[in-house]
Amino acid sequence: MESLKEKNKKNARRLGMSKKRMVGLALGTVGLMGLVYSYVQAGSFNVSSPKKVAKERVEAAAVNATNVISNTNTYRPSDIPLGSLTGPTISVSVDNGKIYAGENNIAICKVDDNATIATLQSGNGTNQLVFSSASATISNGANYWIGGHNDTHCNRTADLTFEIPRGASSVTLTIKTGVGATQQVLDTASAQIISVVPQFYASVKDKFGAKIDYASEFKKFENNATFDKGLINLNATSLDVSVPGSTSATFSVTLKPTDMSGFSYVTIKRGSSSPDNCTKLTDRFVCNETNIVSNLENKEYTINATVTGTDVLAERSFKVDALLDFAPSSIADQTLLTNADLGEWNYKGMTIYVPLIGVNPATGRETYIKLQSKDTSPAGNKVRAIILASDGSLVTADLGQITAGQPLTITGSDLAARVQAAGKTVGDSFAAVLIVTTAEENLFGYANIVDSSGAKRVPLKVRTGNIVE
Repeated sequence: MESLKEKNKKNARRLGMSKKRMVGLALGTVGLMGLVYSYVQAGSFNVSSPKKVAKERVEAAAVNATNVISNTNTYRPSDIPLGSLTGPTISVSVDNGKIYAGENNIAICKVDDNATIATLQSGNGTNQLVFSSASATISNGANYWIGGHNDTHCNRTADLTFEIPRGASSVTLTIKTGVGATQQVLDTASAQIISVVPQFYASVKDKFGAKIDYASEFKKFENNATFDKGLINLNATSLDVSVPGSTSATFSVTLKPTDMSGFSYVTIKRGSSSPDNCTKLTDRFVCNETNIVSNLENKEYTINATVTGTDVLAERSFKVDALLDFAPSSIADQTLLTNADLGEWNYKGMTIYVPLIGVNPATGRETYIKLQSKDTSPAGNKVRAIILASDGSLVTADLGQITAGQPLTITGSDLAARVQAAGKTVGDSFAAVLIVTTAEENLFGYANIVDSSGAKRVPLKVRTGNIVE
């Protein structure tokens, strides 16, 4: 009788042989899978440039495109076993939408001699057309195209219409060559034939940039001007399937300033046409230009902002939105700009923000602002103030001129007195902006509030950070 030890050795040997057989079987299966896979996705389909279709149309509804496929779009198989196949079944399919054949005489054609290789059998109005032949041969390395034929050879572009479904971004066409009723695929090739792209786009050409001038007490711009303008372009790209030029649409531009005060009116002007008034809302101006698309596109739009010339102007920046609103529902409205930068209005000179000014003669509370400059030019170092009154209005004041190298002292009481002289009031704490006609690098500043408890620093701020103290 065998011992338990000898039985265990035999079982181990059997198990080892079983493992080897299993590994061999697995490797053989992998090899077979690799052989099968090598028959798929090896050919090529030549499309140098997909047809471009307007996104504005496809986003709203399904769109038909014709003249998409021609004899320049060639299919070249490369993975047919044994190099050629007689009696092929060839399918032509799209990943999005449907294909419609305008005639039955559509075929797969050989480029060299335009011979008919396979004729259309089924699929009209679906996502796949199926072609077959009982006797023709298709070969690796040869080029083929989809065309119209007259029973003996191909002689014209195929009458095919591609329906692009709503919302699609592209259409890819795939050609598969196979054999038998079950369509065993031997070679596959794909390429994008349709690209859905925007037809219209807008851009900012020129921005607002006027300087609010101290010479007009900050009520006008330089050279006594009362208006400033920005320019926006509306352009269009030429596409294979586009929005018809006769389509009615409105180009709507929304101007969004960070401060709405001081405006007299805002207008929009298309090219050399007469300006139209924009509608003033709580926090924006809406400017509309309505016409047919061919009159709206590839034009320059001037946004003109005019100020009253009697109100003190606050610094502000501008953002702009642009929308193309189409009248027919078959074309989707397009947002072309969102919060695009359209410039700013700043005070001419160096702007210093004094966030807290304290004044109370009864308690001895006082603010002292000391400014010095190294600018020696005769026109430099002029100082003006814009003071915030208790009713929210702005009061301007000429504070004189800094002598280069010498401190100019401005007190809170001085600023409060200027407000009172204008018939307005401030509390015991208020704010002001000082504008000095020099560059930031020339200026030095210091401020504090003094009361019975001592002195407290007041930070002086400029647009780009802190001035040198």
